[in-house]
Amino acid sequence: MCGILALLGCSDDSQAKRVRVLELSRSTLYIFYGLKHRGSDWSGLYQHGDNYLSHQRLAIIDPASGDQPLFNEDETIVVTVIGEIYNHEELRKNLTGHKFKTGSDCDVIAHLYEEHGENFVDMLLDTRNNTYMAARDAIGITSLYIGWGLDGSVWISSELKGLNDACEHFEVFPPGHLYSSKTGGFRRWYNPLWFSETIPSTPYDPLVLRRAFENAVIKRLMTDVPFGVLLLGGLDSSLVASVTARHMAETKAAKQWGAQLHSFCVGLEVL
Repeated sequence: MCGILALLGCSDDSQAKRVRVLELSRSTLYIFYGLKHRGSDWSGLYQHGDNYLSHQRLAIIDPASGDQPLFNEDETIVVTVIGEIYNHEELRKNLTGHKFKTGSDCDVIAHLYEEHGENFVDMLLDTRNNTYMAARDAIGITSLYIGWGLDGSVWISSELKGLNDACEHFEVFPPGHLYSSKTGGFRRWYNPLWFSETIPSTPYDPLVLRRAFENAVIKRLMTDVPFGVLLLGGLDSSLVASVTARHMAETKAAKQWGAQLHSFCVGLEVL
């Protein structure tokens, strides 16, 4: 799940502000504030002048060395991420001339930014010119919020309570959008050809739907740690479990932990 908290362009770079960012990020009092519950495997904090990037990690890919924030070769580009880069192995092969310090899927991001600039999206801090950018996934699967402090600082957090009382104004970070310090505003980065309000004209094909569904499940089996599926009692979770069970033996996790799929369900006691 992981958690991120970024304080960008803050007028206060004192030790007290650093402590405050740590408190908001690492606190276990998640009812009131803190992101520690989103990732208990690692707590990372990077500070460059008046910018802070904090990360709470739930280790899935490369648990041994993929701690964040992550960097490019000379550590001038800094990145903190929530989410999986499912095609990271293919991207690594195309990033010739770059050296990777970890096996984490997210390690490709800083190097992609070096190659493509803002045409590549995620949360980044460029220490060469003290600029930053943040972006949310295409349809808003991962939660993200943005706020503005009285001192002109920009706050970005996985959860609203991560902003706590630090912001004068805050709002939901719009899905499929990018926020850049160069422009001080949002722009949509997700613009697929089919993204419009017109009525779809492609005829329904159950085989195409089935292949798309299976591929969506299979690519999410990318993990170096044991995993299971949550059964909610509906058709969708049953189909996910079925596809996962058929392809379980092909995963990296199965080679180390076994190919048996573990399933879970949650119930509430009737009082």
